[in-house]
Parts: sequence; C-alpha cells; structure tokens
Amino acid sequence: MLFLTDTHCHLYMHDFKHDINDVINRAITGGVNKILVPGIDYETSRMALDLTIQYPDVLYAAIGIHPNSTVADISLEIKNIEDLAKLPFVYAIGEIGLDFYRDFVESPKQIEIFQEMLEISILVCKPISIHNRNADGEIIIYLQTWFERLEKANCGLITAPGVFHSFDGSSHILDWGLSHNFYFGISGPVTFNKSVELREAVKRIDINHLLLETDSPYLSPAPFRGKRNEPVNVNVIAEKIAEIKGLDVGEVIKKTSENASKLFGWDK
Repeated sequence: MLFLTDTHCHLYMHDFKHDINDVINRAITGGVNKILVPGIDYETSRMALDLTIQYPDVLYAAIGIHPNSTVADISLEIKNIEDLAKLPFVYAIGEIGLDFYRDFVESPKQIEIFQEMLEISILVCKPISIHNRNADGEIIIYLQTWFERLEKANCGLITAPGVFHSFDGSSHILDWGLSHNFYFGISGPVTFNKSVELREAVKRIDINHLLLETDSPYLSPAPFRGKRNEPVNVNVIAEKIAEIKGLDVGEVIKKTSENASKLFGWDK
C-alpha cells in the first residue's frame, strides 16, 4: 500500500487546539502515515517533540528558530535549541532561514541566528528545512559556506543536506539547490492559477528531488483556499504534481515518501 508523507506541518498551532485528534485521524484515513512537525522557536520545538510522543510513528519533530521569530534572549534560545538538537528523535533542524519580505526581525539578527542554526546542523549531522522569502542571493551565500564545511565534516549529509520548504519556483534557488543535492518541498501554491513559475520549476525538478508538504495550517491548496489547511490535503499536492509531470499519482506518492525517508532517516 502507498502512503503519503507531509514533510512540513505546524500541528502545535492554536488552529489545531480543539481537534488535533480528528486532524491526525483524517490524515491517517486519507493515507498519510508520516508528518514532520517543525518548530519555529524553542517553545514550539518542545511542543513539536511533545506531539511526537503522543503520536509515535506518525509525527516526527524538527527543531529550529524561524527568521520571523522574536525571542528575548537569543543566546539562551540558541543554547536550548542546540540541546534539543542532540536528541535522537529530532530529525531535522528547521524551520530556519531568512525572510526579508517581513521586518519582524532585523536582517542582521536573522543572519546571525541562521548561521547559528547551520552550525548546529553540522554539530549534530542533521538535515535542514529552509524558509526563504525575498532573500535568494543572501541565503545562497550562507548555504554555500555551510555546504563546504559540511563536505569537510564528512558526516554523510552531503548527498541529502536539506529541503527548500514551500519552494516558490525561484530559478536562482533551483539551480543552486539541484547542484547541491537539495530537495524541494512543494505545497499548496502549486495549485494556484498564478503560480506559473512554480509549476515550470516542478517540471524541471526530477521526481527524486521533490517532497510533498502542506505547511498547515497555512497555504491551503486551491480547492480549500480560505480554510484551515490540514495534512490530509497533501494528497491534492500529489495529484497536482502528477498532472504537471505527466506521472501516475501513485508514482509521485511512492517517490516523494521515499525521498522523505532518505532525507530525514526515520525508517532506519
């Protein structure tokens, strides 16, 4: 039997407070058997870990500091994230990155935190989940330095270093990512009429480098726009990718789930 994987879903958000069991059961009934829950700061990273204890073998945790997260004591926050990162049941460092579209956090501080998160990923040898918005050039500069250090670290990540979460179709990111073995997380916007660049990018990306994600509760795919997103909707993303690439949807489900397992190592 084929099973779907949602590689990015914020189930600790208030949006799911009153019906988390129903949401997860709908996902399982809909064929989703693995969901990665990434933190956006220390508190939500702990919440993600708590959820994985409540729903073992379905939910998996990633931990990190999102570029838009404001924290009072950065040094303490980073230290706490580093401590969590060493736990064996943390599967990735994320959601981390740069966001120059919003100004919740000044860009120099974002860069500082991003570099610290990249250092942690090398320390614990775990892949990264990257948030990038309006920062293509800058994010590649820091990722290139990180990748070169990763090569010297010889920890095995070089063939599957991370994923560009909710990839927007940027040709700059696509070219660099493909040449550095990255994966590309495809979410709800691929179903939007205006997302021509993204769909063209999906055509270019080999199925072996694609991941499915919902980014729930955000970015609901076209049939559900304006409503809360849920991990069960990852099936809509699979169907759209199959349509774009001219593949059977079963092949898309199989390969993207295999890709997720290779990147996050949760089937080892």
